[in-house]
Amino acid sequence: MKQKKNNVVIIGGGIIGSLLALILGLNGFKVSIIDRQKKENFFSKSKSVKSYALNEGSCRLLSVLDLWDIVKKNSQPITKILLQQGSSISSIQPFELKFSADQKKSDHIFNMIEEIYLKKAIFEKIDKCSNIEFLYSSKVIEQKIDNFSSKLLLENGKIISSDLVVVSDGYPSSLAKEAKIKYFYHNYNQSSIVGIFKHKIPHESEAIQIFLPSGPLAILPLPGNRSSFVWTMKNNDANRIFKLSDLLFLKELNTALQNRRGKIEFESKINMFPISLAFSKRLVKEKFVIIGDTAHKIHPIAGQGLNLGIRDVAALAEVLILSRRLGEDIGSSLVLEKYSKWRNLDVLSVVFFTDFTNKFFSNENYLKKFSSGIIFKLLNNSKTIKKYFMKEASGLSGDVPKLLKGENI
Repeated sequence: MKQKKNNVVIIGGGIIGSLLALILGLNGFKVSIIDRQKKENFFSKSKSVKSYALNEGSCRLLSVLDLWDIVKKNSQPITKILLQQGSSISSIQPFELKFSADQKKSDHIFNMIEEIYLKKAIFEKIDKCSNIEFLYSSKVIEQKIDNFSSKLLLENGKIISSDLVVVSDGYPSSLAKEAKIKYFYHNYNQSSIVGIFKHKIPHESEAIQIFLPSGPLAILPLPGNRSSFVWTMKNNDANRIFKLSDLLFLKELNTALQNRRGKIEFESKINMFPISLAFSKRLVKEKFVIIGDTAHKIHPIAGQGLNLGIRDVAALAEVLILSRRLGEDIGSSLVLEKYSKWRNLDVLSVVFFTDFTNKFFSNENYLKKFSSGIIFKLLNNSKTIKKYFMKEASGLSGDVPKLLKGENI
């Protein structure tokens, strides 16, 4: 059997796993990325219909890696955010909450980027880094982890030893289960339909989120007269709407959007994902750590899932790089607990915020709707609270990793 020894093995080659690999590889670590997908699937336009709202911290990390200038030309700044409450698809309440870039002392709040452009930029950098090997179409069939090393047996017979295994293959993860990682889990009984559409009326860099009883609808601007949408609703409603013809689907979407973008038409195929809440009770074990959606799968209501994962990457990379410079065992519990303590509070606060927001603002309870309307009004009149929310959304509050500040480790 072929055997190889690396510093770090990363299971899952999505954006989060690949970013971590790139940072470590550029800092002298020998890294293997293992992913089940074929290489061509990573760049399939039909499979990459997601778009992400990158906050300031995430953009700074990409700048340090010389990636931001590459993806910026395909990005769209968000300078305004409008939140509204609806009692039904066709009835929007007069409660509004508005955020603008000038409240953040910046020219934008978020930057929208389509998944495919972000992946391409990261993967091109990885291909040029000699410290990283990307094993596509590969599957781990056995893992043996002890206090001295970790060994992974792949389906093709190859064995990879490493000082640390990082799991970033999403939730649920068979490797996390095998490592006896326990989760708190809640099924929202909701699904999100995502896609991209063209529209006649310019979006003027404005993002819209409408809280409907069945779930939130987010309309997010992209370059040109184009927008990404994330429409979350109860499973029965989602299954019904997802099966509609394009014409009927667009009619329902435009009704929910109150025809704000004029005539709309699909640019991409739509996709549907079940929505649930899952966060791990533990992030680390000896020689083993979980990051990204493997550690915390949250509601898409605030669009912060990727930014939360990028904060994992920045914190873990900093812990590993600094520990290695001190000659410490990067896979030891002593080192990994530094990462765990650093991330726990931030993760729990985002989990609580997204869960509370979904349950409070998207419901049919009259008293809750009345209360949330009052909250909208109070927030709209408070510059201090708005500035607080803007700072939290930027990813630059609390104990911020160096990469999110735009600094090298």
